[in-house]
Amino acid sequence: MGIRSRILVFQLIVVASVLMMAAIVYITIRSTTYYMERVQWANNQLEAVTALTVNANRYSEQIAEFLLIGEPERADYESASAELEAGFDALEKLTLGEAEFLGRNSEQENDGDEIFRIMRMRALYGEISKATARAVDLRNQGRQEDAVMVFRRDIENRFDAEFENILEAARRDEAEEVARAELQAEALWRRLTWITAGLALAAVVLCFVAAFLLARSLMRPIGLLTQGAEAIGRGELDHRIGYDSSDELGVLARRFNAMAANQEDQRKRLLEARADLERQVTARTAELAAANQRLTDLDRLRVQFLADISHELRTPLTALRGEAEIPLRHGSKPEAVYRDALERIVTQSLEMSRLVDDLVFLSRSETDTIRFEPRRTDLVTIVNDAVHDGEILARANAIAIKADYRTDPIWVTADAQQLKQALVILLDNAIKYSPRGRPVNLSMTASDGYAHITIRDKGLGIPAEEIPKVFERFYRGRSPKTSRQPGSGLGLAIAKWLIEKHQGEITLTSEVGSFTEVVVRIPSADANEASDDNFGAGATASRKKPRVKTSAA
Repeated sequence: MGIRSRILVFQLIVVASVLMMAAIVYITIRSTTYYMERVQWANNQLEAVTALTVNANRYSEQIAEFLLIGEPERADYESASAELEAGFDALEKLTLGEAEFLGRNSEQENDGDEIFRIMRMRALYGEISKATARAVDLRNQGRQEDAVMVFRRDIENRFDAEFENILEAARRDEAEEVARAELQAEALWRRLTWITAGLALAAVVLCFVAAFLLARSLMRPIGLLTQGAEAIGRGELDHRIGYDSSDELGVLARRFNAMAANQEDQRKRLLEARADLERQVTARTAELAAANQRLTDLDRLRVQFLADISHELRTPLTALRGEAEIPLRHGSKPEAVYRDALERIVTQSLEMSRLVDDLVFLSRSETDTIRFEPRRTDLVTIVNDAVHDGEILARANAIAIKADYRTDPIWVTADAQQLKQALVILLDNAIKYSPRGRPVNLSMTASDGYAHITIRDKGLGIPAEEIPKVFERFYRGRSPKTSRQPGSGLGLAIAKWLIEKHQGEITLTSEVGSFTEVVVRIPSADANEASDDNFGAGATASRKKPRVKTSAA
């Protein structure tokens, strides 16, 4: 038998013992409660009979005083009569209650005799009341001797001969019932006490024997296992535990023996692992050297980055200085010359300001200090605003922005201003590299939990080898036409960062001389939960609207 089975058998023995003791205690409590209630019923009846006897004696005395004294005693006579009737009612109620109690517990008593006695007492009380009324009438007629005769014959003698005898019999029966119930309760208590003591002793002995057998079956194999563990701990790998059994401890002993046999093999593997670790350390050293080289390259890129910034800032500064020097040469110039120079200076200043703003934005993005305020908002509204700003930028080149998308709400969690800025950058980039008069197309769809925004221009296109670099900072196309376009090369890098901060994706495809297409994917939210929005954005019911197309020249 396995250890688990032994423990289970021991637990079953303990549980059976506990259940047996609980059953005995329950039976004892039930039996004790029954006999206590039975004694209480008998005592209550005995007290009611005793009270009825007292009330009957008082009633008899009040009859005599009423006949002798007259009307002044009528109130006491009627009070004594009422108390006697109340005593009859109380005794009858207790008798019926006891009969019901005994009936519930399948016991029979002579309750019929007690009810008959009560009925007989009520009948005697009625006859005595009638005799009292006759005696009062005789007394009122002046026939005092006849009234006294009626009192002695029909009242006093009947009280002494019948009423008091019935009361005494009832009192005697109730007293015997109380004594009998107490004797039965005492006998039952002694019997249950002996049974409880015997069963408790048997349960203790049984649990002790079971615990002893369980402990003896476990101590020997545990001792052998302890000795084996100590020997193996001292390095005696040839030690074997001499306990072969099918239980859990036997399985554990075999595991110990197998462990000792495997120690030498493990030692060999450890040596091999150390050699492998040394090889890994060598490899990691080479990787560290490569990482150090990458750090060197990064430092070189940093220097190049600073040089690019210097170049980007020096160009507009040189242009500003040149534009300012031209009007100052060779004396005064016409107002138109100064105005033209100032306009070019403003244009260069705006370009330089824009470059500085982009550099500051990139610096803040590196330190993650740009504040985002994500809210549940309608992406259609953001795209509409971006298209409006893009139309303003496109007017100078007579370029139309053709927007084609449904106006049903597409709910996203986003900072509307930052996401709009990213879309405006993409539109501005498409406008810059589109030939004059050719439109820029924008479309939007929603599927698979994402909103897809596509911006397509029919411009110069981007060579395949340059596409992976277009989102790098300061990168600008190498073709002459592309390099002549104004800009710092930071816009696409900023747009990509903003979209990725919204858990979105941006991809670019292009064909030289044909088109360039940018696709933005933004995770959409569940419109059905708009009213429970955590960011407090207003929720509007989704309604089907017709597809719209907008364009601006």
